[in-house]
Amino acid sequence: MAVEFGVLVDVREAGAGYSGERVEEVVVADQLGFAGAWLSEHHLTADGALPSPLVMAGVLAGRTARIRIGTNVLVLPLHHPLRVAEDAAVLDLVSGGRFVLGVGQGYAEREFAAFGADRRRRGALLEERVEAIRRAWAGDLSVTPRPGHRIPIYAAGVTAAGLRRAARVGDGVIIYCATPADLIARRRLLDEVVDEPPPLICTGIMQVDEDADRAWADAAPGIAYLEGEIASYGGTEPPALRREDYLIGTPDDVANRLIELHAATRFVQFAHWLRLPTVSHEAALRSLEFVSARVIPAVRAGAGR
Repeated sequence: MAVEFGVLVDVREAGAGYSGERVEEVVVADQLGFAGAWLSEHHLTADGALPSPLVMAGVLAGRTARIRIGTNVLVLPLHHPLRVAEDAAVLDLVSGGRFVLGVGQGYAEREFAAFGADRRRRGALLEERVEAIRRAWAGDLSVTPRPGHRIPIYAAGVTAAGLRRAARVGDGVIIYCATPADLIARRRLLDEVVDEPPPLICTGIMQVDEDADRAWADAAPGIAYLEGEIASYGGTEPPALRREDYLIGTPDDVANRLIELHAATRFVQFAHWLRLPTVSHEAALRSLEFVSARVIPAVRAGAGR
């Protein structure tokens, strides 16, 4: 089976993200043959980061033809499972079976407090709600409409316990790390805690340009911004940025590193940040074209050897 590639869709208020450029970027990714478009969920952010991925998934379903549209991830303890089951069923029907439900237990204290959810039970809530969603789709509950296709559920994990739970409840596991080294470490942890791990989707940061210096200049401010945001959720300090740590550079350099990453992680799909914060629309599309035309073919050829 060919290695698949997808995009992480980072939607914010700046740059006409909700109504224009971000949607156009996903349309281009669809036309270029990318396999998945993944939407995150955040609340109470100063920059208006996407709080409603299922709504945005419906928008993208109406503008695309082939690409699968998923959540990476829906923070399931913040949602009623029957509401999620209904919305996902509608998305399955309007997209022609292209919706994938990616879920996670969440971690941001301010989000749990705002929604009145018990953060201490987030792992148990994830398991309980995945089970309730599957029961609703199976017809055990009187929920309509029913999906027209089997909707895959992928679960995210970070810690040993979280990865073990993700592998137990999900049809596959999603991991996000900004760098290849951290993705490899997370894969090793998954292998340590699960005897037969399900399919793995790796998600991370990538920016490609014929000029490696321009690729780094485009990406570095956005990486710094993201790392700062992620650190703020957990009350930690963001890491120092080192160019060599990231999938940033020329098509040949990035392809070679992705071949190594695939050998180490055995991912079935690698999804990269389609447009980092502060990256221009033009730079995002330029990188996307390089990934499609030169990186993906090289990785598939290298992974097949």
